[in-house]
Amino acid sequence: MRLMTLVGVASAAYIATVLPAAAAWNSYISHPLGFSFEAPGALKTAKTSYEAPVAGKRDAMTFTASEDGIEYKVTVVDMTPVANKAASLLGEATYRFQDGKTLKMDAFGRVDRQFGRKLTIDLPNNGGRSTAAFYFINGRLIELQATAQPGGDYDSPDMGRFIDSVAFFTVRARPEASELTLPK
Repeated sequence: MRLMTLVGVASAAYIATVLPAAAAWNSYISHPLGFSFEAPGALKTAKTSYEAPVAGKRDAMTFTASEDGIEYKVTVVDMTPVANKAASLLGEATYRFQDGKTLKMDAFGRVDRQFGRKLTIDLPNNGGRSTAAFYFINGRLIELQATAQPGGDYDSPDMGRFIDSVAFFTVRARPEASELTLPK
């Protein structure tokens, strides 16, 4: 009996040292922007700009995290002045994402009554693989992008977990969700 206990304890210790540590995922919400998502670890927030032929130059903000060779990034672009061109702006964003890259998947999707597009691409020169989802809601372009670095785990379920965690009904956010700090 003691031998079985010893073997069990030794096996558990071995498994704990061999398996990678699971990243702690957090839930984030922005009531002013009207969406929530999940990402590993703490987020870095930045103010940036977005520029494209149809959209023009627009203010944007990013929320990024990295874990196990994968970068998770949410970009929110204020398109309020040109929101009447929503379909063209969404098409432009997805085209720019996949232009010059190997397109692996392109699908339409719907989350909480909001239609969007989900794409997966291989980056040029073996630069990695990226999956992204694009939505246009309340005058804003919202892009969630998970990029596995070269040699990384292109089939990681965490990439899909991040992309599919977006919700536009804020009541669907986890109760412990942290309010996003918007850049000034």
